[in-house]
Amino acid sequence: LLFFGESVEATRLGKSKYNRDWLTKAYGLKVTKALVDKPTICSGTTMGEQAAIEAYLRAMVVESDETKTVKQGADQGFHNYLYYSNKLANAKAIREIIVQDQGYGLINNLAALRTKDLEEWGNGKILQHVRDDKNAKDIKEIHVLNWNGALSPVVHQFDRHKELQKWWFKWKRKDFEKEWTEFKTALSTK
Repeated sequence: LLFFGESVEATRLGKSKYNRDWLTKAYGLKVTKALVDKPTICSGTTMGEQAAIEAYLRAMVVESDETKTVKQGADQGFHNYLYYSNKLANAKAIREIIVQDQGYGLINNLAALRTKDLEEWGNGKILQHVRDDKNAKDIKEIHVLNWNGALSPVVHQFDRHKELQKWWFKWKRKDFEKEWTEFKTALSTK
């Protein structure tokens, strides 16, 4: 399985009131206190082979059933608990779990970086602006970069940042909607 971390500079499980609450509601204060300094791993970005994903999802359902926790976002508490408690270690379908840190892997999780402008984090080079040739004030493209300067293959939760959200709705939304409509039409004609 591949798991993807959130920024350790911006957050930890105990620093986020949401993560603390999800863990406490599901597992109690003792478990939460043991995990407060651990890096947050995003439950919204998980990849793996089909058998590993199926085993992981079964484990997530078991956590929900056993803790009887019904709260929006609680899956992130289950996800982090499963990883840090090593409960997935005995699942035969899961050969290994690799956690890629924010800004260093296939998926760049941006949500935890929402407390200040993206350029203020890390090396200050997480965004690359491409200006419109006709109007230099307009930003035609915004590339989100990993910390090594490479283009991030996947950007998760870009919409948590006003600049990226505004740019996407101005420049990309219509293209996305057109491509989505064409895709659905092509599927329906098969």
